[in-house]
Amino acid sequence: MSVHPKVVFLGHSEAGSAIAGELIKAGFDVVGFDSAVSKSPVAPRAASLEEAVAGAAVVLSLGPYTAPSRVAERVVPLLGKGAHYGDLSTGTPAVKKELAALFDDGIYADIAVAEQDPVAGEIPALDVAGTGARKLIELLKPSGLGLEYVSEVAGEATARRLFRSLLAKGMAGVITDSLWAAESLGLQNWAYQEILEEFESHSAETAKRYLSGTALHVKRRQIEIMDVVGMLNETGYESTMIAAIEFTYGRILHGKKIPFSKAQ
Repeated sequence: MSVHPKVVFLGHSEAGSAIAGELIKAGFDVVGFDSAVSKSPVAPRAASLEEAVAGAAVVLSLGPYTAPSRVAERVVPLLGKGAHYGDLSTGTPAVKKELAALFDDGIYADIAVAEQDPVAGEIPALDVAGTGARKLIELLKPSGLGLEYVSEVAGEATARRLFRSLLAKGMAGVITDSLWAAESLGLQNWAYQEILEEFESHSAETAKRYLSGTALHVKRRQIEIMDVVGMLNETGYESTMIAAIEFTYGRILHGKKIPFSKAQ
């Protein structure tokens, strides 16, 4: 028998399944519904959206399910008094603000997984924003989930997630491009080990040094990149990242400040 409020999961995702499992272990009444699949990843499965949402304290929309706005529009009239809507679907901060506007004040929460590419099976930490964020965190707190309050502004949790994505995918793109360049030079094995050693030696001070060093020596670094281009032209490899790096250096040379740099 459940000792905590009813929580509904709409749609399905790997993170959602992990979260649902933790809630079930903590004694929450967990119900799943997803009309797009024959079997929900959480149990039991409701026969309809109306049945799923009835009596729920928290409704969590995961996606993929259908258009997030369509899901929210269908849920709004079904929510009982005091119920909260947590949105873990994909989208941009602007989309989250539009979805929040569909709900009365204090109901909507923008929820985003805090880690980039969390390990399968691990319980993800979650950032929560929106006018309903604090209450939703309070309702789910007995589960032991890692829920961090961000702000009352819907979209700010999603903005954090997308920033982390920009950073992680950007680094992954540079590493990939560097290995392709090394391959064209016949240095791929050495380059791979060099990359691993570089990451092992990095710290917060490394990032600060990169920022200030770039601001202070941007002209010299621009020349070095030109030499890199010349070298790769000789091998026939066309870098996927150098144009963006050159564009960034150009902006700095034209006066755009580097945040947190001590050299500008």
